[in-house]
Amino acid sequence: MAKLKDHLLWLLMTIGSGVALLVLYPVFLAKNLKFYLRAPSIFLYATLTFTLDRITKLLVMSSSGVLPCPVIKDLFTLTYVRNYGVAFGWFPDWRLPPILMALVMIVIIGYYSFQLPLREKLTRWSLALLVGGALGNLYDRVAYGFVVDFFSFHFGAFDFPVFNVADVAIDVGVVLLFIDIFLLNPEEPAEDDSGDSQPAPSAA
Repeated sequence: MAKLKDHLLWLLMTIGSGVALLVLYPVFLAKNLKFYLRAPSIFLYATLTFTLDRITKLLVMSSSGVLPCPVIKDLFTLTYVRNYGVAFGWFPDWRLPPILMALVMIVIIGYYSFQLPLREKLTRWSLALLVGGALGNLYDRVAYGFVVDFFSFHFGAFDFPVFNVADVAIDVGVVLLFIDIFLLNPEEPAEDDSGDSQPAPSAA
C-alpha cells in the first residue's frame, strides 16, 4: 500500500510539474518577448523550428493517401517522398554518416552558442535555424530510417529535388551565417610598414 501511495504521489507530482511548465513557460516567454527578439535564444528558436518541421511532416504523413497534390499548376506540388539519402536525396545508400554528421554539428553549435555574445543577433538566428533543421531531419532518420520530404517545385522540364521545412531552415541558416561572417563583419585593419595599426572599428 505504501508503494502504491508513493507511485501515485510521484505520478501526481510529475503531472503537476508538466502542467505548471506548460502554463508558466509561455507566460515567461511572453513577459520576456522583447529580450528574445533583441537577443534571440538559440535554444528557444531551434525548438520552434524543430516543432514546425515535425508538425508539417506529421500532416504530410497523415495525408499521404491524397498526395501528390498540385498547389500551383506546373510549378509547385505537395507530395510525400521518403528520402533515404543526405540532402535532396543524394547518397541514398548512406545510413550512419548523416546521423553522425548531424550529431557533431549540433554538439559543436550547442557548445559555441554558450560562448556567443548576446549582441550577435544574426549569428544567433542562423545557429538556431541550423540546429532546429538538423534536429528535424535527425529525428526522422532515427525514428523512421528516412527523411520525410514534401515540397516539390518544377521549372519547365526541370524538377527541383524535393525538400522539407528542416532543409529550408538549414539553407537559410547557412546563408545568414555567410552574410554575417563575410559581409557584415568588419575586416581586420592591415598593419602598415611602421608596425603601427589602426584600432578596429566598432561593430554597428
